[in-house]
Amino acid sequence: MTEDTTTKSIDLDEMAGKFEQSCKEAISRLSDEKERLETELRKEYRNARKFVRSNPEEGVAYAFLGGIVLGVLLTRIFSR
Repeated sequence: MTEDTTTKSIDLDEMAGKFEQSCKEAISRLSDEKERLETELRKEYRNARKFVRSNPEEGVAYAFLGGIVLGVLLTRIFSR
């Protein structure tokens, strides 16, 4: 009977070790993905800033049109 509990204990230890290893691998993969996304977002942000700096009149025009559209939508929603 003591052999049976020892075997179960070893099996549980192996399972715990495998689970811990798989968790570490998942955390590692998620960390790599986070770094990749951060790098990609930084590049996109820089590109957007460059575009706005090189075309300020377009940015102002889009903001103006967006404000008009938003104003019309809000007016229609709250005028009921």
